[in-house]
Amino acid sequence: MKRTTLAGVLTLTFSAQWPVTVHAAHPLLTEDTGTQGTGHYQLELTHDLSTDRDAGAKTRSRSINGVLSVGLTDDLDVIIALPHERLTERTDATKTTASGYTDMEIAAKWRFYEEGALSFALRPGLGLPTGNEDEGLSSGHVTPSLFAVSTYTSDPWAFHLHVGYTRNLHPGPHERSHIYHVSVAAEYSVSESLRLVGDASIERNGERSGHPGVGSMVIGLVVSLTPDLDFDLGYRKGLTEPAADHAWLTGLALRF
Repeated sequence: MKRTTLAGVLTLTFSAQWPVTVHAAHPLLTEDTGTQGTGHYQLELTHDLSTDRDAGAKTRSRSINGVLSVGLTDDLDVIIALPHERLTERTDATKTTASGYTDMEIAAKWRFYEEGALSFALRPGLGLPTGNEDEGLSSGHVTPSLFAVSTYTSDPWAFHLHVGYTRNLHPGPHERSHIYHVSVAAEYSVSESLRLVGDASIERNGERSGHPGVGSMVIGLVVSLTPDLDFDLGYRKGLTEPAADHAWLTGLALRF
């Protein structure tokens, strides 16, 4: 694959993934309604390693993401995310790599309703063109998104629903303008320090060719090493052709 083609693949991939750049407790893709609380912070560092095989080529993608959440009020967070991507494709004769910081995202999460076990939140966001467009690591323009989130808790279970929309303001001839996302997740608290988690998601493919949906499912666990430090481990399986075949997910979340 030529470098220009690889850049195009990166651009299409990241344009579809901006809505979920910042997500609920890793390794889930599904957002939840939880916020940090006034004057509190969370720093999340994640590492996702995925592989995909297609038509004799093997693609390996590594994503490292730093996400800072700041509690402005008990019900309102500001979120900043800066991902770094490295994508390598191998064929029998060639190896091509693109690597660098991609577009950062600034978002807010507002929990506007909470009554008993049920809560609702809105999460507007903006993808900012901070990546290198020539390398395919940036859309080259602002990318707005809006998500609606609901959470229902009934100890030891928690359930989340995440529905959203992202607008590609300047689509290329092979890209879609409107990207929709739906995902659901469940958590089961085995103990105060261990949660089993899983989710399933479907998102409209940002590329017009191929399968119209990017579908995947995740299983994993979250271990609370201390009340303010979590470690997580997960596995994601692609369910449709545009999604990566397999991905291993790890992360740390520090609250202060």
